[in-house]
Amino acid sequence: MICGLVGNVVELGAMSAEIEANGVVYEVALSVQTSAKLKAGQVAKLRTTHIVREDAQLLFGFLDKVEQSTFERLLKINGVGPKVALAILSTFSPQSFASLVQSKDIKLLQKVPGVGAKSAGKILLDLAGFCSQILQESALDSSDKAMPANETQKAEAIAALESLGYKLSEIKKVLPQISASDTQNIIKEALRLL
Repeated sequence: MICGLVGNVVELGAMSAEIEANGVVYEVALSVQTSAKLKAGQVAKLRTTHIVREDAQLLFGFLDKVEQSTFERLLKINGVGPKVALAILSTFSPQSFASLVQSKDIKLLQKVPGVGAKSAGKILLDLAGFCSQILQESALDSSDKAMPANETQKAEAIAALESLGYKLSEIKKVLPQISASDTQNIIKEALRLL
């Protein structure tokens, strides 16, 4: 099992990275927040969850233990796969997700792509006791710094623009010229500049 990866970021997408370690390039799936903190050409140190399936071997990367443990706990819920777990962590930080579960905000959880009413209810029910553990871990993990709101909005906008076919390098060139702070307006301004 691959439990960590240290290497050069060869290519970076909104929710994935190719990382070269000792001459081997690994494709690693990431949350939007984790991807936004990495830079192509720089060395990255990631904790990984390695999932082996009959038809594929998948690597999921995390910058901190809290995000990784949240991801792994989500996978234990029947009906929640890696794609949905990563979508949840791309939408919420582990701390805000824990707060959402504690407040039982089913409507907010349903805004995550791939999470319907039934699965949202199941997630809230199954994770009821886990949230205090997430909050404790994040308080103890001094390396876990919450991403500022404007960085989260930028990360969401980057993901949306990439899904429209724009390259990350093109998007990053126009981002400094954008004054908007909410995702929707960042996307609108970026589309005008691209």
